[in-house]
Amino acid sequence: MADNTSQQLLDMWKRQVEEGTQAWLRMMGQAQAPTPTSAPNLGMDPQAFWRPFMDQGMAAWSKVMTQGTPPSPDLMAQWKQFLDQWIAAWSRVLEQAMGTDTFAQLMGKQLEGFLNVSAPIKKAAEQQIDASLAGLGIPSRAQVVALARHVAQVEEKIDALEDKLERILRRLNDTGAPRTERA
Repeated sequence: MADNTSQQLLDMWKRQVEEGTQAWLRMMGQAQAPTPTSAPNLGMDPQAFWRPFMDQGMAAWSKVMTQGTPPSPDLMAQWKQFLDQWIAAWSRVLEQAMGTDTFAQLMGKQLEGFLNVSAPIKKAAEQQIDASLAGLGIPSRAQVVALARHVAQVEEKIDALEDKLERILRRLNDTGAPRTERA
């Protein structure tokens, strides 16, 4: 019974890998996947692309499942090598796919769609927050920013008036007119 369950799990995993590969290929608009050894070569079918990795992994898992003993260090080294090759192959495939104009256009459309959907939601949330703050008598962010802007403008005008007043006082001192004290 354990062998049958193990085989079912193994078959399910193989099917998921193959279906995932096909889904990526459909999404990227490619008819076939590159080979693990030469990414630019698109003449190979997806199953042939993953077959060396899957065969190695299947052999290792079959050995573990049939023996019923804990995995040996050699088997674990083979499994690590299998995973390293798997990651390297996916990295090459994804790097190649993400470097295409098609991928950039798809990402642009995805981002544009997200922004189109989220903009009205953001606006509604901001209006709700402003209404809640007004109900509590608390200024909104926009009101605080506007107030800070006005305070900065008033400070600039005061600085400009102080500069003008100093220039006038200097002229009066230079002309010898009697000086009045500032309060």
